Amino acid sequence: MSFWMIVLLLAGSLILGTLPLTGWVVQLLSGKKLSTLGTGNISVSAAFYQGGKPSGIIAVILEIARGIIPVIAAKILFPNAPAWQLVSLILLVAGRYFVAKGGGVTNATWGILVYSPIIAISSGITGLLIWRFSYVLLPISKYSSRLWASRLGCLSGPFWVIFWDQTSKYSLLSPWELLAGIGLAIQLVIINLSQQDDIMYYMKQQLFSLKDQLNIKQCGEKATRLSELQRAGFKVPLGWVLPAINRLEEINIPFKKQIDLIHFPLIVRSSAIGEDSNSSSAAGQYQTIGPVNYPIELQDAIIQCRQSYWTPEAISYRQNQQIHDTGIAVLIQPYLASEVAGVMFTRNPLDGGSQIIIEALPGGAESVVGGQFTPIHLEIEINTSIDDLELPDILPKTVILELVKLAQEIETFYHGLPQDIEWCWDGIKVWILQTRPITNLRPIWTRTIAAEVIPGVIPPLTWSINRPLTCGVWGEIFTLVLGKKVAKLDFNQTATLFGSHAYFNATLLGEIFSLMGLPEQGLEFLVRGQKMGKPPIRKLLPSLAGLWRLIQRERHLDNDFKQDLEQLFLPKLQQFESDLSLKYLTLNQLLERSETIKNLLKSATYYNIIAPIGLAIRRTLFKVSDSWIPTQTAPEIASMEALQTIANNIRETFEEPEQITHESFNQILAENQQFETWLQTYGYLSEVGTDISVPNWLEQPEILKGMLFKIVINNNYRRENLTVSNLTILEKWRQSQCYQRTLTKSKIAEIYGKLLAHLRWTILAIESQAITQGVIENTGDIFYLESDEIKDWIQQNIEPDFISKVCQRRQIFQEDSDRIVPAIIYGNILPKPRSIILQNSAILQGIPASIGCVEGTVKICRSLTNIIDQTEDMILVVPYTDAGWSPILLTAKAIISEVGGQLSHGAIIAREYGIPAVMNIQGATTHLKDGQRVRVDGYQGTVEILDSRE
Repeated sequence: MSFWMIVLLLAGSLILGTLPLTGWVVQLLSGKKLSTLGTGNISVSAAFYQGGKPSGIIAVILEIARGIIPVIAAKILFPNAPAWQLVSLILLVAGRYFVAKGGGVTNATWGILVYSPIIAISSGITGLLIWRFSYVLLPISKYSSRLWASRLGCLSGPFWVIFWDQTSKYSLLSPWELLAGIGLAIQLVIINLSQQDDIMYYMKQQLFSLKDQLNIKQCGEKATRLSELQRAGFKVPLGWVLPAINRLEEINIPFKKQIDLIHFPLIVRSSAIGEDSNSSSAAGQYQTIGPVNYPIELQDAIIQCRQSYWTPEAISYRQNQQIHDTGIAVLIQPYLASEVAGVMFTRNPLDGGSQIIIEALPGGAESVVGGQFTPIHLEIEINTSIDDLELPDILPKTVILELVKLAQEIETFYHGLPQDIEWCWDGIKVWILQTRPITNLRPIWTRTIAAEVIPGVIPPLTWSINRPLTCGVWGEIFTLVLGKKVAKLDFNQTATLFGSHAYFNATLLGEIFSLMGLPEQGLEFLVRGQKMGKPPIRKLLPSLAGLWRLIQRERHLDNDFKQDLEQLFLPKLQQFESDLSLKYLTLNQLLERSETIKNLLKSATYYNIIAPIGLAIRRTLFKVSDSWIPTQTAPEIASMEALQTIANNIRETFEEPEQITHESFNQILAENQQFETWLQTYGYLSEVGTDISVPNWLEQPEILKGMLFKIVINNNYRRENLTVSNLTILEKWRQSQCYQRTLTKSKIAEIYGKLLAHLRWTILAIESQAITQGVIENTGDIFYLESDEIKDWIQQNIEPDFISKVCQRRQIFQEDSDRIVPAIIYGNILPKPRSIILQNSAILQGIPASIGCVEGTVKICRSLTNIIDQTEDMILVVPYTDAGWSPILLTAKAIISEVGGQLSHGAIIAREYGIPAVMNIQGATTHLKDGQRVRVDGYQGTVEILDSRE
């Protein structure tokens, strides 16, 4: 083997790789320089896109030739040393990447095909299979699956080298050949990771239709939602979408072929990534251009729309909202000559109330959202007649009814999420121009599950104990399944109180469901109680490891609980029951006792959550009927059976039923200790087991005696017992999979109930001493305090102001007791009926735009050219609120505008930043004076003048 022949082969391969053949071809045929266009790669795909088909075909032929020449040369020069074929490819690809600015994939593919067709085909099939199945089974895009397929396909090359060598009769593989194969594979993967992807870049410049299933990461939320609605049958104008780019540069607009099919005039709209999302609307941040009447204007309009992504205002907005600069797509649609246009909310945007809000103006929708004109404003209660409404002349009743119907249908389509919808009416049809979530009506709170777990009104003490227990345990469970994915989630927000009623955070739980790969119907399951569909396997796969950990916990739950029962729960309960009367303990001893019980409750809460879920899953998997499940061990059932036994014994002491009277009944109870024993056994139970403010049975024996008397005189209380002998062998086996878990669940409920009862009795003992010390006044007052407040009082030994606090909270609690709360709350405000405001000279009525009630000093600002001195309590009064007002609006304590509605830019900004705002106060800039004190009520839509100035 000649040294100079090796040098010649390697040098020739490297030099051949450095020649910019593809770049020369494109520059010769089209005059374009690939290094200055697109990604800057001198690649075959770039040649096709920038230079056209002739340039691309010639480039392919040249790159194929470039890849096979050094391999053929190595075969001729060194026929017995195939490693040199791979080494020559390594140098060729290196020259291609570092000098000619190409990836070398085409060269390597054809070079490997000449080196060994079977290895090339095997690696190619490996990549194709990975591409196909990774997209189907894993939650990644086709783009990502293609990249990983190419990388893993390359890395599989050395494996196939070894595999096919081992299957041959004679092993001819040398270590050098294997090392060269590994080196080439790693080289190609490193280049793939470091080089921008040409195919993805040029995919971003293709034209999609709204009829296509769009990718939200490519086309943005606005275009994707319109595509979803159009494909679902809603009346959405036809449209085309240019995918997002994240750099400000002029690129080719790829619809020369489609230009003849597009009917002018058009409107060019933004669809930025993150715009109209669940958390931010970006209202008015990006530019809409229309009407566009001629093809020559279209490219300029697209560039202008894209440039609006990089204005200082838009950049500042994204930074404030913590939105990454991921790019802006462009939506192109027919420009509709509408007779009336407007916007509508599917829920009241102020408090999530059940009113559909419709605002409309003659002409295009831009006049409504622009905020320079006051629209017609309608508030229509859902499922009520509109006959009593004063209807506007510009909108027929049939159109209003259709709008109401569309609002409800679109909200349902998006799983109950309240929507902000832009629409227009062309005199014949109502068209949907845009829909987005109402950002300030988040999170969504639901009573669907909470009403069952913690029913009725809940006092502060009960909630301050239950909330951290429940939220903490759920947080541990979700962390077990999802690990670091939920590190940023605040599980304390899993539940809250509205009107003293418990609600679960459906938005947070829906997000967790999504992370676990559960279906989209998960939110509807939480909000509306609907069934949840089966999860797609490919979305569930990433969570399988975590789910398996949870399954293992569930499988060992019986043994784990048995161990804790013997070593932890029973010893502590026996200690509590054998303690001296609680009235002899000091406050610090009682506090220590309550903290011990709370720590035990944390473990018990874990079992109390996992056991019912595990049992429900087992019953579903093994199809176990309700009638197969033993319930006699459940505390509520066992207590009633024991009480019925006592009733039977009492009944047997009388010869005739007529002899049973209250007097005789009470006499027997006084002589017989059965009832007292029963009461001591089951006295921990109460009407609401999770609410320690509710007295338990032990504290109200007369009620239980009355129940026992009814059982005695009425011999119809019977319960059907399970007859296992009636089951088949298979049914008995299926039942056995749930039997022990049912017994465990019952025991857990008993332990949980007893711990809560002991906690209640401990709290009552603390209350007794608090009343003696004059800290609180009445029995039951302590339940209007929070756990930490009681703890601080005892530990710090100070005189707290509990009496006034209790009085205030008791009044609120009593009001909430009579309140009918909604099943769902949107946002963080409990909807309430609006009171009627009497008009007088001191109260100005407008349109409520952003909730809140503040007082401050008026500052008139008629235009942005007016430089105003900002103060902390500045109530900004403006003639209108366009998007350009954003910087000054954010400095205000409240906003008053002469014109505008709930969908004007100022209203949207105010809601997003929590600034109270009232729109449509006619003549506000002249009627109100600088320095005047006013009260702005963004809920009622009123401005009250607190002092008059001439």
